[in-house]
Amino acid sequence: MGAFSGSGMVRTVMLGLATGSRGTLGSAPLWTAAGPGKRAAMVLAALGEFSGDKIPGIPSRLVLPSLAGRVFSAGTGGALLARSLGAPVALGAVLAAAATPVGAAAGVGWRRYWSGTGRPGWVGGLLEDVCAVALAGAACRGVPVEASEED
Repeated sequence: MGAFSGSGMVRTVMLGLATGSRGTLGSAPLWTAAGPGKRAAMVLAALGEFSGDKIPGIPSRLVLPSLAGRVFSAGTGGALLARSLGAPVALGAVLAAAATPVGAAAGVGWRRYWSGTGRPGWVGGLLEDVCAVALAGAACRGVPVEASEED
């Protein structure tokens, strides 16, 4: 393994931030390398989370069970991303996992702000979805096929 470049570290942090917002995005490094069947399953899981997040009464992403799942997802994704970049896997996992609570808190703060504007809450949630997907996509851009098992 080579040295972890600054851009590689930033990319794993970006993945962690995105996963704090949407837990299924931790698997994003696999999406770029997966075959059509696996990719479709991952997209369906993400869409389920994205729509479920808009339902009133869903538990906060900042409470332990939800946050722990997001941290685990980000750590796993960060490890995969680091491996694909030829960087130390453990460092990628730690950086992504450490960024996750920040992303979760930022998303909650955004939603709180948005709800005070008088605009529909689902629009704020959709904007958060777009930002999270953009972050994960930028983090995983160019991930080689070796980051995942083949279909």
